Amino acid sequence: MKELASLYEVYANDAVRDFGDCLRIAIFRENDFDSLTRMGHAETPQAFAEVVTQLLRRNYKGWLPKNESLPSVMKLVDDYGPKLVRAAIVSHALTWKEKIEKKGDSSV
Repeated sequence: MKELASLYEVYANDAVRDFGDCLRIAIFRENDFDSLTRMGHAETPQAFAEVVTQLLRRNYKGWLPKNESLPSVMKLVDDYGPKLVRAAIVSHALTWKEKIEKKGDSSV
């Protein structure tokens, strides 16, 4: 049961969502599948840090995460390991977000 709680904590973390959104933009807007592949192969905290550094260096317009997201993600890697954090970021990145319009409301 503890494993499910930690999975939820990582997946629901705002920094993970932020990096997932950034990775999604890199993949679908910039066709940067290399970042996705590299993220998928990050098995150690050092490898994860390298992947994140390379992703940030690419600096695609409009997709950098918030400044506070990087330390938060790296703390999660220290606490839960890179595999769980990596899976949560990739999961957010590959989740299609479509703007749904409700009657009288254009934001969701």
